[in-house]
Amino acid sequence: MNRRPLRFAAVLYAAGVLWLTIGPAPWSTDGHEVAGGILSPAAWTSPITWSTGYFAEIAFNVMLFIPVGVLAALLLHRRRWPLALFAGFAFTAGIELVQLVLPDRVSDPRDLVLNTIGSTVGVGLVMAARGVRRSTAVIRPAATSGTAPSAGGSTADAARLAHDDPSAAAAAPVRASFDELVAAGDRAA
Repeated sequence: MNRRPLRFAAVLYAAGVLWLTIGPAPWSTDGHEVAGGILSPAAWTSPITWSTGYFAEIAFNVMLFIPVGVLAALLLHRRRWPLALFAGFAFTAGIELVQLVLPDRVSDPRDLVLNTIGSTVGVGLVMAARGVRRSTAVIRPAATSGTAPSAGGSTADAARLAHDDPSAAAAAPVRASFDELVAAGDRAA
């Protein structure tokens, strides 16, 4: 798989997220930050940290980072999905640390948690899609009377034979891959 376009999309999306999160804020943030931000234990234990915020802000923090998790999971090999989780956390932690020194930004533990949840959801979506794609899948009848596909034969051809010859339905089941089912359309179902 050529991942160059995916890398390009990831860089563009990361640049957009950075602009939104550490660029100039069009609103006032005075008085909304516990001193020390995410590095302060008081910020993590303060009830104000976890009880304030509008639903739209919470949803935005999660939704903004779902594509981060998706792109990280797609760029890494499927067996390295824990690295995609770590990448999402590291990206948001880096943003929150930079926000500590910016006068018009707020470093908030709630943002760190919500952004990490978003990237985790993105990784989960990719892993679920890969699980569906990898399933070897559907059991269906093969053609009989010596017309079943050989080890190198196509199961899509066997499905066509079974469809054309209804008496072939009593044969042994043949496993069809997800890709074959998608390529064969309704005929293979």
